[in-house]
Amino acid sequence: MHAKCVIEDNDEAGGPSNLGFSEKDLRNYITARLRTSNVNADVREMMNYFMRMKDINPKFFYTVKLDEKCKFRSVVWVDVRCKASYEYYGDVVSVDSTYSTNRHGLPFMSFVRVNHHGKSTLLDCALLANEEIPSYEWIFSQWVKCMGTAPHHIITNQCRSIFRVIRNALPDTRHRWCIWHITKKLPHKLRGYRRYRDLYDDLNDIVWNSQTEESFEDNWSEFIDEYNLHNNIWLSGLLVYDYFTRFN
Repeated sequence: MHAKCVIEDNDEAGGPSNLGFSEKDLRNYITARLRTSNVNADVREMMNYFMRMKDINPKFFYTVKLDEKCKFRSVVWVDVRCKASYEYYGDVVSVDSTYSTNRHGLPFMSFVRVNHHGKSTLLDCALLANEEIPSYEWIFSQWVKCMGTAPHHIITNQCRSIFRVIRNALPDTRHRWCIWHITKKLPHKLRGYRRYRDLYDDLNDIVWNSQTEESFEDNWSEFIDEYNLHNNIWLSGLLVYDYFTRFN
């Protein structure tokens, strides 16, 4: 019986106890298959690392998604210290899925928070099979399973797939788009306008110096009128979803 069948039968039977094997048995079975099967050496080394970390501390968390042929698809792993940090600083979490520079072409996703000293600290890592909704759904479900609770606030880049997943999987989490990713796109999105330099300066002044939500709305409306940006779909989209935020 291959790994996917084991997982499906486990769910349908109501838990591993009804099948005569434990969750640890299932995890070890999957890990052993990946370590001994004809997979890339990097996957085998990754699984060896996870097993070593699990031996050092049983609270180390990792979970692997396989396809019907028992081939590696996605993985989530959380260090024990990262999980402890989430309990203290997990109110606001930033998720970055823009890394895809590894030689296997697997998107890398990181979960980051900021501690009381203003320092960014890694909470969680994941490798995705692809950047489609089912992959993100699996990553977020496993992450919440590990942490026990969803964050109060989550900040992401402007990925619509992630937006849909968070809206459905984390309905009580307030989602905002990262200002750094937005401002990084300004030259590409707005450089074609004749008064781009003034436009750029005014937009940054509104974003960073508006003291209240009301003043931001008033300044933004004047800004759109001043530069005749009513038909700019990209700018309109930022406010339609109400995700233009100064959090970073």
